[in-house]
Amino acid sequence: MMDPVTLRHRITRIIAATRFPFVDQESWTDETQTIVNDETKRYGIHTPVGVLYPSIVIANADGSLRELGVVESKEDINEGSVPRWQALSDVAPYGREFKKLFLYVPEGFEDRALQLIEGAGINYDGIRGYRVENQVLKILPFKTLNDEYDDVVT
Repeated sequence: MMDPVTLRHRITRIIAATRFPFVDQESWTDETQTIVNDETKRYGIHTPVGVLYPSIVIANADGSLRELGVVESKEDINEGSVPRWQALSDVAPYGREFKKLFLYVPEGFEDRALQLIEGAGINYDGIRGYRVENQVLKILPFKTLNDEYDDVVT
């Protein structure tokens, strides 16, 4: 069985490559950067709870934040993650109406993540489930608040 941290890093890289941007996403410029914090911490964000390294950071050409993605393991879906999610929401920019913060959680943990994030009043854009099936990563939209095009199974 694969080490859970290694698996999460692989999942993060696949999500970044296939969803940021989507293959046919027209609202993505060539200057937009997708940055992955995996074994190598590339982009830290100073917050009141310390420097955080979200799994996926999307930056505009000028370096400002565009979106954040957080890939969690099942062990992370608990009350202890709420301050970290809140801190990331606080620095995430707004989309149309909600903060551009996406949580990716193992399939079966979507309801618990929703209870935690909404119970704490955290502003976010979406929760996605993920699973590995026959050596292929599946992303399953669970809740999307800003843009319908983000509500895609990959």
